[in-house]
Amino acid sequence: MGINKYNFSHFFDYKIHASIEKESFKKNYKKFAIPIQNHTSNVKFITKPGKYDNVDGLITSKKYDIILTTKVADCVPIYIYDLKNDLYGLIHSGWKGTKNHIIKNALEIFFNQVDSDPKNIKIFIGPHIKECCYEIDWDVAKYFSFVLKDISKNKWMLSLEKEIKKDALEYGIYERNINTCNICTFESLDCESFRRDKNNAKRMLGIIG
Repeated sequence: MGINKYNFSHFFDYKIHASIEKESFKKNYKKFAIPIQNHTSNVKFITKPGKYDNVDGLITSKKYDIILTTKVADCVPIYIYDLKNDLYGLIHSGWKGTKNHIIKNALEIFFNQVDSDPKNIKIFIGPHIKECCYEIDWDVAKYFSFVLKDISKNKWMLSLEKEIKKDALEYGIYERNINTCNICTFESLDCESFRRDKNNAKRMLGIIG
C-alpha cells in the first residue's frame, strides 16, 4: 500500500486526511470502513465499520465515528462533506464509475438521508490521472463530453475531473464548493500510478473520518 502524503483538512475545516502514520493506523483500524471496490457506481450509507462488498463509495454520519477509506492509483478519490448535518462520504471513481455517474448516486444519498442543502455540501476531487496523461480509445471516449483527440496518436485524452464536476453541478452543488487537486498521479513520482507502473503499482489510501 502506497502512502499519499497530502492533507486536505484546510479545505473542509474537518478532519480529512490522505495520509496516516503507522501507529495511528493500527490504533484506529477497527474504525475503518473498507469498500471492496469493483469499478461500480454503487454507493452505500453505513452505520458500522467493516468491509462492504461490491461498492465504490461509502457515506456515513459523524455520530457513528467511522473512518471511511478508498484505494486509488490513477482513479479519482472524491471527498464529500455536508457542513451542516455532519454527513461525509468517500468515493472511488474510475472511468466506469464516472461514466455511470457515481457522484450523482452519492449525492442522492446525501439529499435523501438528511435532506441536505446543496449550499452546505463541499466536494474535493483528489489526486488522479489528469487529461494530460489519460489516453483512451474511442470505445471509452464515446461516453464522455470532456475528451480531446490527440491526432498524432489517434487517441483521446479524458478529463475525469471535468466529468465529475459537471455531474455535481447538474445536481445543484455550488461551483465555489467544488475544489480540485492539481496533482497528476501519472506525472508525480510521489503518487502511485497503474498506468505508469503497471503491475508494479501499489495503491494509495484515502481516508476521511
